[in-house]
Amino acid sequence: MKAREAIANAIRDHGPITFSEYMALALSGPGGFFEHPPIGPDGHFVTSPHVHPVFSELLGRAIVDLHDRLDRPAPLRLSEVGAGDGTLARQLAEHLRGVDVTYTAIDTSPGARAALSAIDGVHVAEELDGAPQLILANELMDNLPFRRLRGTASGTKEVRVGLDGDRFVEQLDEPPDEVFALSDGEEAVLPEGAMAFIDAVGARLAHPGYALLIDYGGVGEPGGSPHGYRAHRPVADLLERPGETDITCGLDFDLISEHAEKQGLIAFPSVTQRHALTALGFDHWVHEQLRWQAEQLERREGLDAVRTWSGRSRATLLVDPSALGRLRWLLLATPGLDGPSWI
Repeated sequence: MKAREAIANAIRDHGPITFSEYMALALSGPGGFFEHPPIGPDGHFVTSPHVHPVFSELLGRAIVDLHDRLDRPAPLRLSEVGAGDGTLARQLAEHLRGVDVTYTAIDTSPGARAALSAIDGVHVAEELDGAPQLILANELMDNLPFRRLRGTASGTKEVRVGLDGDRFVEQLDEPPDEVFALSDGEEAVLPEGAMAFIDAVGARLAHPGYALLIDYGGVGEPGGSPHGYRAHRPVADLLERPGETDITCGLDFDLISEHAEKQGLIAFPSVTQRHALTALGFDHWVHEQLRWQAEQLERREGLDAVRTWSGRSRATLLVDPSALGRLRWLLLATPGLDGPSWI
């Protein structure tokens, strides 16, 4: 109820609010969705490291490669932004044992920071600071606040959130300056939060340094309309239960790349997660799992063989183009650095 009260008070204070302000309060305000980590099988949604630890194993290879390209600084200052419940941090620790690394896990959620503080060897922070040589963000930017635009017969309007009694309702208002024209019924988003995050990356990233951003979206257009998740199920009404529903929208990676280049960064062409993980050795891992399963069957270890098969089956979701394989990997770099072969 805290999130609902905070949103209602904001509307009473200064009238219908932008969807960006609504989203910030619903997700990260008092009683917001991210006040406690909502990720994992018992939460509202899962991310790649929750599906199978091979994701972190292969991502670890990418980090080692980037570390080499940075001439192996010791320590490597690595900051994971949006670290959530710490699943990725814990798994990466196993695959970065050969790297002298200072790992900072960053999250705005008090509950997430409490969970992260229990991980040995991990520094915890509320915001990106210092001068990390590698910034990592997995499924962060799609949850950052965005404004919504809608085309009408009288031109492009901005979708705001107002009050009708005790219900939150959409209201159309004049849009901010310099927005693109939309046809009647067409919708678009202005990813204010993602752009602000790129600004922070440009300001904080050490020189030389890399930033690896993994998220949902497309090239030249967003990857879908705004939508929500609750208890692993999609939610259509984003105004009904603020604080209890995830709110997300895919990104336009061309737009993000262009903004990064305006900050003086190199933006290498984004690739799908399927492409990146395959280039990092996913197919070889699958063959090794098949070989191991065959050996288990030969030794009549049927239950273990079933577990191996089940794990391999889950892992294929990471590269399935209709599932997590459609995520995109965007690598940013300071000038003078090369791009690795896996992109």
